[in-house]
Amino acid sequence: MKLKAEHIHKTYGTITVLEDVSFSLEKGQKIGLIGYNGTGKTTLLKILAGIVEPDGGTVTVQKGLVIGYMPQDTSLVSDETIYAYLRRVSGIGALEKRLEHSPEVLAEYEYRNGYTFDHRVDITLTGFGLRDISSARSINSLSSGQKSKIFMAGVLLSDPDVLLLDEPTNNLDLPALIWLEDFLMRSDTACIIVSHDRLFLDRVVRKIFEIDWHTRALNITSGRYSDYLVRKEKERLRQWAEHEAQQEEIKRLTEQAREKKSKAIKGSRYVGTDNDKFHRGFKRDRAGKSGKQAKAIEKRVEQMEIVDKPIERDIFRIHLKPAKPEGSRNIILADVMVGYPDNEFKVGPVSVAIPYSSRIVILGLNGSGKSTLLKTVSGELQPFEGEITVGNALVVGNLTQEHDNLPRQESIKDFLTKRAGITVQDAYALSVKFGFKAEEINKEIAALSPGGRARLLFALFTALSANVLLLDEPTNHLDLEALDALEEAVAHYEGTIILVSHDRHFLEKFNATDAYILSDGKLERQQSLKSYIANAEGEAKRLISML
Repeated sequence: MKLKAEHIHKTYGTITVLEDVSFSLEKGQKIGLIGYNGTGKTTLLKILAGIVEPDGGTVTVQKGLVIGYMPQDTSLVSDETIYAYLRRVSGIGALEKRLEHSPEVLAEYEYRNGYTFDHRVDITLTGFGLRDISSARSINSLSSGQKSKIFMAGVLLSDPDVLLLDEPTNNLDLPALIWLEDFLMRSDTACIIVSHDRLFLDRVVRKIFEIDWHTRALNITSGRYSDYLVRKEKERLRQWAEHEAQQEEIKRLTEQAREKKSKAIKGSRYVGTDNDKFHRGFKRDRAGKSGKQAKAIEKRVEQMEIVDKPIERDIFRIHLKPAKPEGSRNIILADVMVGYPDNEFKVGPVSVAIPYSSRIVILGLNGSGKSTLLKTVSGELQPFEGEITVGNALVVGNLTQEHDNLPRQESIKDFLTKRAGITVQDAYALSVKFGFKAEEINKEIAALSPGGRARLLFALFTALSANVLLLDEPTNHLDLEALDALEEAVAHYEGTIILVSHDRHFLEKFNATDAYILSDGKLERQQSLKSYIANAEGEAKRLISML
């Protein structure tokens, strides 16, 4: 197997996103591709997949090598059934047609496990939590999350030699994520994975490709993601220590050279008496030596290979300080039925009291109604039955999974000034604090990346002093720097949080007061988050063993 990138260079306008990127990928290697948002991770995957041409350098792909690529945006529009789609994109359908006329392709069909294709489809769909959806169902009738799973199933069933996965965990619920994790760990397919899920990276990958935010070159580290973090921090501390030690040495040597020069000047000017010619000569000789020593010291400093201090970005922080107005601060759902009027999907009845400062986690499969429930609490949707009481002292910040509550045609400036009631000057300051460049404030929200839209919403919550946060998959689309900032902000947040997430690392750090599972329209309280995850892991292993 051969996939090799040599001296890849790519620019967009005046911005260089990739600079002299070179590597080779071997069979079975699992690579984590990391870097801050905007450093070219998606661009590199598209270059390897043959979708984007580099401005310089070459990608060598061995003849016959099958590359499976999964982009972040996996929207599918097709009248095909799930089964017909999977047969087509996997190539099994075409193979069977060739088999009718050319028996010599039988070896390839057997190599591709064609006879067990239907069984593999069943197990793969079950692994992705689609057991109850008929494979005869039309693609267009599925939810966006379900379409993403079908797309990924098609990529996996095509038996690729190389998988290029761009944020594959974004649209997966927890059981499906664990199933994919197990599948990749056991597969001998080579993978390059862009993911913000730290635990997923730790379990699957054994080499890290980091696109440096400053040089846009590729740094390669062997080991897991957590190993990379430890090494990176050790390297940073080592470089700081060497830099500071060298600066101290330069200071010492410079002072020594200054003293020698001073002695040289004094000695050269020594006059003494007419009867003291010997002493005057001695003084001037010593002055000459001191001058030479000073020059030698200065030359030694000049010839030093300077250890630069580490180039570091300003630490990104999310400042969330909830307002503390007088009044009722509780949220109460009494026999609430929620859903959409144009279909039969309903959740409820749900009855739950959420005291102020609660930290609630809601888990469940894709399509179980978690997002619908949060939208009803936020007031975006009205319940069919029952009553929702949101305390009059509560200021709700709502981060939806697709950020669909953002007006896409408004600029960042207009959005913040209108929604938060702040001045243009304050909008500028707030935007910069949340990672936007000053010149971007007039940019339309539609032009922002998903990570940029998430940061904009957090900026709004800060300006509003929101004391309730409804967070629907908040870790999706954030880079690892922003994730750390969010994790820290949430840890110290004193208001109420209702969280929907599949990020196990984030869930572990969240320190929930209550955990619920939404299944079959019912919201049930859980004794333990760990037992839910352990059960999902056990089921994933069972299904993988059946492939």
